[in-house]
Amino acid sequence: MPGYLKTALALVVALLAGAAGQAADPPRLELRYGKDSPLSESQQDVLRSTALRLLESSNFNSERHRDILKKTPAEIDAAYRKTLAGRYLVVSFGTARRISTVGGDVVARGIVVGLNRPDYADALFTIDGEGRAVLHGKYSGGLCIELLNEVLKARPRS
Repeated sequence: MPGYLKTALALVVALLAGAAGQAADPPRLELRYGKDSPLSESQQDVLRSTALRLLESSNFNSERHRDILKKTPAEIDAAYRKTLAGRYLVVSFGTARRISTVGGDVVARGIVVGLNRPDYADALFTIDGEGRAVLHGKYSGGLCIELLNEVLKARPRS
């Protein structure tokens, strides 16, 4: 086998091994809600899955639907800061991912869900490939309730 083919084959194998390693590495989860105690793997899996399903239900976002959401970058930034000042769930990916939503594909390095209401999750953002907060709108109310219920099961408010 010629040297350039061996090099190309080694590169393909290395890339596939790297991709497999990333796929096996679950997204990181940060939950700020009530008392600080470790979450089991199954609790983390449920929260990650529900946050992803919530994002997938989003009909609008501030990148693709500015005219519908009618929010300025300053307003989006203020809403994001307000969310992070309270209770929230963050799902962080090692690298940016393309995620299909009702409103179209988004590229996200993370999902941020506000948990500042007593009855349901109240805010949804993604962090894009450049680290900017993207506001989402018109997403599943049922999943907002389901996510908060899962949070309450995993970590009751103190």
